Amino acid sequence: MKKFFFLLIFFSSIGQGLKAQDYINPLDFRLLLSGSFGELRSNHFHTGIDIKTKGVEGQKVYAIADGYISRIKVSSFGYGKAIYINHHDGITSVYAHLREFSLKIDSITKKKQYQNKSFEINIYPKANTLTVKQGEIIALSGNSGSSGGAHLHFELRDTKTEQPINPLDYGFKIKDHVKPIIKQLKIYGIKGLNNLETKIYNTKKTNHGYIIDSVINISKKAGIGIYTYDQSNDAYNKNGVNSIKVFLDSNLIYFFKLDRLDFNKNKYINAHIDYAEKQKSKKKFHKCFRLPNNTLKNYKEIINNGYIKLKDDSIHQIRIEVSDSYQNISILNFNIKLDNNYENTLTKTQESKNKTKLFSWNKENIFENNNFRINIHEKSIYSSINFNYLKKDSVDGIYGNIHQCHFDFVPLHKSAKISIRAEIPKQLKERAYIARIKDKNFIYVGGKWKNNTITATTSELGDFAIAIDSINPIIKGVNIYPGKTLKKQNTIKCTIEDKESGIKEFTAMINEDWILMDYDHKSKLLKYKFDNIIKKGNNTFTLKVVDMLGNTTNYSAKFFY
Repeated sequence: MKKFFFLLIFFSSIGQGLKAQDYINPLDFRLLLSGSFGELRSNHFHTGIDIKTKGVEGQKVYAIADGYISRIKVSSFGYGKAIYINHHDGITSVYAHLREFSLKIDSITKKKQYQNKSFEINIYPKANTLTVKQGEIIALSGNSGSSGGAHLHFELRDTKTEQPINPLDYGFKIKDHVKPIIKQLKIYGIKGLNNLETKIYNTKKTNHGYIIDSVINISKKAGIGIYTYDQSNDAYNKNGVNSIKVFLDSNLIYFFKLDRLDFNKNKYINAHIDYAEKQKSKKKFHKCFRLPNNTLKNYKEIINNGYIKLKDDSIHQIRIEVSDSYQNISILNFNIKLDNNYENTLTKTQESKNKTKLFSWNKENIFENNNFRINIHEKSIYSSINFNYLKKDSVDGIYGNIHQCHFDFVPLHKSAKISIRAEIPKQLKERAYIARIKDKNFIYVGGKWKNNTITATTSELGDFAIAIDSINPIIKGVNIYPGKTLKKQNTIKCTIEDKESGIKEFTAMINEDWILMDYDHKSKLLKYKFDNIIKKGNNTFTLKVVDMLGNTTNYSAKFFY
C-alpha cells in the first residue's frame, strides 16, 4: 500500500446515508490548502478545497477510490478541464483545473471534441462503462479554466443530491493547529430599508482570544458582522472559516455552519456577506443576521433573524465563537448597550436628487421613462430598496446618455432586463451593444434591437450605456508565420484577443480539416498539438476568430513540415 493511503474517519454528524470508506489523497504528497470549503468567493461559496501543487503544473492526480467516470468537462472558464468520478458509497469526487487527462480519458474526450468540432465539451459516460481503480492516475494537475494559479480544486459531492460536502470531514488530513483570525467587528444600526449607520471596530488580541475594549452603543435594532479568516500550518493563505456562533448573554442567537452547500442557493452568499463593504474595501464580512430574501440552509440556529433588539439600558455581553474544520476556535468578547438617542445623534444626509422608487424584494419591480426601462423580477434583490435612477452626460466611446441604474454595491440574485431607446444610424446598429461602465471601462452586456430599443439582461446594477464595437479581434502567431518550416516543434500556438465585446468563437483548420486548439483565456493562448491531421510537406494553417458583435479576423499561414 502506498504511503499516502490512509483510513477515512467516519463522521456520524454528516448523516445523509453516506457510508464510510477508505480514501487516498488525490496527490501523492502532503496536502497544503490554498482554499477551504465554504470560503467566501465572488458570487458563491467555495464548493471544494484547493490543494497546492508546489507552485507547478503537471503533478500526478489519483482517483481517491474505485468508481466510474460520470462526467468529463472541458471549458475555457470555470473548472477548466475537470473529471467527475462516482464511487460505490454514494459520493462523487471532482478534480478540476487539470492540465491534461490520462490517455484513456483523453482519447474519449478528443474523439468527442472532433465530432462536435468544439474545444468546449461536456461528456456523460454511461454508468460503469469508464471505470477507474483507487490510486489510478487520472490526470495531471494544471491551471485551466478560471484558476488563478497552479493548484488542484478537489470536491466531494453527495451523488444523489449533487450537493457539495466538506472533504475535511472525510479524513483528508491537513495539519492545522492554527485558530481562526478575527480582524474586525462591524455594527449595523437598522431602521426601515436602510442602515442608520455602520461602524467598524478593530479587535484586540489577548491570551484568551479577542476583545473590543469599549462598550458599544447600539440602536433599538442592530446587526453584527465580522471580518474573519482561517489559516493552517505552513500555508498562510487567508482561507474561510467553518462555523460562526453568536451568544447574547450566554444565549445562542446565531449559528452558521458550512458543512454542506447547494448549487441552487450558492449565490445567496451575496445576501450573507456585506456586499457593499466587499465592493468598497475588498473585505468580506460575514453578516450575522439574515436578510428577508436569503434562503440559505446553513443557519443551524437563528433567533429574530440574528438581529439584536435590547429592551433596557443595561450592559449586555456578546460572545462570538469562530471555528475551522478542525475545531480550532477563536472567541471575541465585547459589551453592548442600548442608546435610546442613537437615531437623534446621527447627521442627517441630504436628500438624493436622483429619481427614486420603492422596490420590494418579494415583488416584480419596474422603473421606466422615455429612454430607459429596467425590469427586476420577484425575489431578485435581498431586501427592499429605494431604487435610484439618474441620467448622466455622455462620454467618449458611447452613444447617447449614461443611465445610472441604482448602485453596483447592491447585488442582484437573478438577472434583470434593461432596455435603452436611442436613435442610432442603421449601419451602426448591428455593432451596437449595451455596456456596463465601471472605472471608465466598458463591460459587454449584450442586447437585441427591436425598432429603436435595445434590450439585454444584466446580473449587476450600475451605469449603463450603448457602445459600438466595430473593431476586429487580434490574432498573433507565437510559433507560426507564413512560409515557416516546422522542424523540431510539435505545436502551433497563437494568441487571440478582443478588447471590446470579447471573443465569441474561433475555428482553426489544417488544410481542409478542423483541428482542436486548446484555449486558455487568461494567457489568450490557443495551442494545437500535432496529430495525424498534419501531413509531411506543405500545409496551410487557418484561424478564424469572431467577437460578440460579429467582427471577424482571419489568419492564414502556409508552412512546410
